[in-house]
Amino acid sequence: MTDTRWAIYIDIEGFGSLYDQTMRAILPLNALMEGIYRIGEKKYNDDVSRLFAHQFGDGFVIVSCFEEKLLDRSAAIAISLMRHVLALGGIAKASISEGGFSGIKGCYPRAIIDKEKSGFVPMGAGLMTIIPVMGTALINAIGLDKRSPSGSLLIIDATNENRISTDFACREIENGLVSINWLKGNQNLVSEICDDAGLSNHSEPERESLLKKYINSNNLKPKWVRTTCYEQGVFI
Repeated sequence: MTDTRWAIYIDIEGFGSLYDQTMRAILPLNALMEGIYRIGEKKYNDDVSRLFAHQFGDGFVIVSCFEEKLLDRSAAIAISLMRHVLALGGIAKASISEGGFSGIKGCYPRAIIDKEKSGFVPMGAGLMTIIPVMGTALINAIGLDKRSPSGSLLIIDATNENRISTDFACREIENGLVSINWLKGNQNLVSEICDDAGLSNHSEPERESLLKKYINSNNLKPKWVRTTCYEQGVFI
């Protein structure tokens, strides 16, 4: 049986350029991390709806437990997280794809397996950390991210557009991708996730104001600003 689960790859925009100002970079990452934890702890916490999340640098991959016919839940989770990050002064970008995902630690060299403990491997006086999971779910989601234009976007492959309900505003863009408007709209599932998990849930005008504030407060490339604003229906 094929293992096909959805995966959200979500990371913080501008993390590298802000890292010299450590807290300006870490605060949005903290918001993302906390948001994922709250959703998994408070909202989707049973054996069927549970989530698996793994950090990769300034981003995370979030994977479902089972295959799902519709991608509404993944879209709603991504939107909830992107709005939560925005509320705390940052901006995120996300892509949703599908594939397999499993533990790969058993495939590592015996010298590593024998010494590994909780993801850490002693290396002389130093330390190695290892990633215990991998799969096409992560690879495909990152592949979408690389195909997408610069900007704060939520994207899926165009072949999956019919698996997103009309509650979500979708628009086909370049490279066979579809952009889902994460800023505007008041989708019931997004509100439910934010309320149950305790995430920030501003009104649409407040979200638009927060995006404009972020743009005006940072030295951003014109193309990034144009793409972000156009795809979210914001005029500045």
